[in-house]
Amino acid sequence: MRIRSVVLCVLAVMLLAFAVGCSKQEPPKPAAPAAAAPEADGKSIFEAKCSVCHPLDRTTARKEMKEKWASIVKDMQGKKADWISDVEAGKITEFLSAEYGKK
Repeated sequence: MRIRSVVLCVLAVMLLAFAVGCSKQEPPKPAAPAAAAPEADGKSIFEAKCSVCHPLDRTTARKEMKEKWASIVKDMQGKKADWISDVEAGKITEFLSAEYGKK
């Protein structure tokens, strides 16, 4: 009976150690770049905003119609409130469709 208690205690400690050891700590979030100036062009807004979350070549490797770029930018805009304004989203969409749009 006593051995059973010791075994259960050891298993509980091992399970706790396993849970603590396997818990993934999130790396600190990168500091947000300064808000893009209202007169900033689409490329600079794109580079400032989009590169915080993923490498830019992930986006620039694609060719999409303007409507698809608008949809993608809208989806990204919804990921974090107030990160990309509607004006900035429009400029990013214009830049992406001009540079990486399907003709």
